[in-house]
Formats: sequence, structure tokens, C-alpha cells
Amino acid sequence: MKDKVGIITFHRSHNCGSMLQAYALQTVVEDMGHWPEIVNFSNEGQRRLYRPFQKVTSLKVLVKNAIALAHLSRIERNDACYERFIQEHFHLSSGDYSHCDQLSDDGYSTVICGSDQVWNITIEDGDDAYFLPWVKKASKVAYAISFGARDISKYSNEPKKYAGYIDDISYISTREKNGQKWIRQLTGRNAPVVLDPTLLLDAEDYEEIEDKTFPTPERYIFYYSPTYDRSINKLVKQMAEKYGLPVICFNTKAFFVKGMDMMGFSLPEREDPSVYLRLMRNATLVVTTSFHGTIFPVLFERPFWTIKNGGMFGDDDRVLTLMDSLALNDRLIPIEFDSCRDYLEPLDFAECRNRRKVLRSESLSFLRDALDSTK
Repeated sequence: MKDKVGIITFHRSHNCGSMLQAYALQTVVEDMGHWPEIVNFSNEGQRRLYRPFQKVTSLKVLVKNAIALAHLSRIERNDACYERFIQEHFHLSSGDYSHCDQLSDDGYSTVICGSDQVWNITIEDGDDAYFLPWVKKASKVAYAISFGARDISKYSNEPKKYAGYIDDISYISTREKNGQKWIRQLTGRNAPVVLDPTLLLDAEDYEEIEDKTFPTPERYIFYYSPTYDRSINKLVKQMAEKYGLPVICFNTKAFFVKGMDMMGFSLPEREDPSVYLRLMRNATLVVTTSFHGTIFPVLFERPFWTIKNGGMFGDDDRVLTLMDSLALNDRLIPIEFDSCRDYLEPLDFAECRNRRKVLRSESLSFLRDALDSTK
């Protein structure tokens, strides 16, 4: 009989990157001969974060809520698609938990926390549950953990508490170089930097959950960003005009709040990870600002550019670590439009492929060793 492995992560975020890394980790654990079960935990902060309307704390929020109301049917349709994806593709635990004290490790041989920003203590999604204090008997593993550029020593009033939680985890790995540094500072332990779970699978592994029937134009730019900064929107508009390509975006609320429909950009008829994968795989060009938005054109070997922005100029090394490890630093570009640049320049993925092969082997070895330690 297979041993049962619990996974606690941001699986219920209506965010394609979060959901796909959860799916990938579940798939890899199962391929290693275990029975994975995703702990159906989502705190109140996360639930609020993905509701159509936010609590009104300012005029700006009020305006955003009014815009969301105008597009409510579309937002609710997308939410239903995300929920359907969760029910169809995740091995969920029974129950619906929102508080750490509701959780139990009964029945699990191992509990894995991660990947994604589950150790970012500053976000609404953040919760002590992801540090595994509720795991009393099972082996504890942290896989490809991210702090989301937030050093616990600086952002918490209780760094010793978190240091204790972390030091009680038998196997720890992180996704970024800063994470490695901060774990060492908190606990004295040296955590290896490993690949995000999505990179442990191959492009063809995602075909099973991709919506191959979803129609796409013959040529288009897929522009994916969590928030859609207006200056980057302008850059993408200039790219589109240079090559005469339509632009398809995601994230309905952000799209209309930023007035991107008035720029001539469009949205897919519905949104969920199956559509996201389809749009990534078929794109003429992908332009993104996000970590997972960078990963999928790499997996599908599509031309792409990642725009350097925001926290990348500070402690946020999520994308920077990724690009450096895969020899893709030249695909990280500034926001300013360069009329001389060939934005459709073909990309030779040979070195990236070689780097990923080595890193994937090391990452799988770490995870396999962690899981086998309980046998």
C-alpha cells in the first residue's frame, strides 16, 4: 500500500502559477510511488483576496469594486472555472480548513510545505500553517520554499518563533538565493536551491490538463502579469504595433481596472490554468512580469521577454535566480521600448535545456531522498 503524503500550498489561489505548481508537485510525488493528498487549507486572507469585491478602505478600492461590479458575470464565470479545475485535477483532503488549529497530520507519512510564497509572512495568504507546527508525527519537508522577498528577521516581531518552526523541518530546500541566505541566518542550516515544481515536469506532461479545444489566433502576443503596470502596458502596445500582432491578456479584474480594453488588448472568453497553458504554448511571443509567467514559455520553448520591474530592483530575486540558473539573463529587459530591438528574435534554448536537465536531476534527488527517509 502506498504511503500518503500531504502537500500544503497555495492550491486554492485563483492564480495559474500557484495552481500549476501545486499540480506539478502532486504529479511528481505520485510518480515517485507515493499517494499525494493536497491539504484543503486556505486561510481567510486568501479567500478575501480572490473575492470579486474588496473591503472598501479608500476611494481607490471603491472605484475598483465598481469596475468589478460592471464585469461581475465574467469574473464569477472565471472563478467557477478555477474551482472546477481544482475539483477535477487535485487530490484533495476531506474537509475545508481555514485555521491552522483545524489541521492534523493523521494518516500522513510525510507532509510537504511549498512551493510558492508560502513563507512570505507579509501577504494576506501568509499563515503559520505553512511552517508545519501542526505536524506532530509525520516527517516534515519544505520543497522549493519562497519567502517572496520578505526576510523574516526584518518583517516579523517573532523571528525566533519562525526559526524554531524552520529548524524543526527535517528536509529544507528553497527556490531562491535570498531564501537560502535567510534560512542560514535564521537556523545556521544550508538549504539547497531547487527548481520550482513546474520545472520538474516536461512540456508534454501538461497536455493532459491543457484545453486543446480553446481557439487561439494564428499569431498573437500573450501578455501575462499579475497586476498590469501602465508603463509596461505601453511597452507591449508598442511591440504589438511594431509587428501588427493582437495582444491577449489574463486577469479580468486587473485588465478592466487598468483600462486595457481601451488599448485594444483582449481577454480570453474564460480563464483557468487549462486556458493559460493553451495560450502559452501557442503564443508567437510571451511578455510577462511574473515568475511562473517566465517558466511556461521556457517549458514550451516559445520566444519571450520578462520585464524587469518592481521588487526585482531590490530583494525580490525570484525571477533573477530563475533566469540566472537557466542561462536566460538576456531575456530580462527594461520597461523602455527599444525600436532597434527585434522583439521576435528566435531564442536558442539549447543551453537552457542543458542547465534545466542538471538542476532537475538534483531537485528530484532532493525530493526523492526526503520522501524515502520515511520508508
